[in-house]
Amino acid sequence: MADKSQQQSLVSLIFSAPVLLGLVGVACMIYGVADGFRVMQFFFGLCIVGGSVALHFIRKKDWDAHWQELDRVREAHEKRAAEEEAAKKK
Repeated sequence: MADKSQQQSLVSLIFSAPVLLGLVGVACMIYGVADGFRVMQFFFGLCIVGGSVALHFIRKKDWDAHWQELDRVREAHEKRAAEEEAAKKK
């Protein structure tokens, strides 16, 4: 059973969006070089590969912790602003 779940995760990894986008980018770069170095195809291939790498790192980030930290900072700022407002009224 462990092999089947591991195989499913490998298949899902291979067919994930960043990997497929990266493969399209590599194909564009290869086509740009193989067809007499066409700059635009190679450039778009580099952009696609770079975007897929960025997408990988963005998905890897723990966004729930990030938003909790932002909420904590916002609440602390609002509390401090309310205290300053109350101090001005006195």
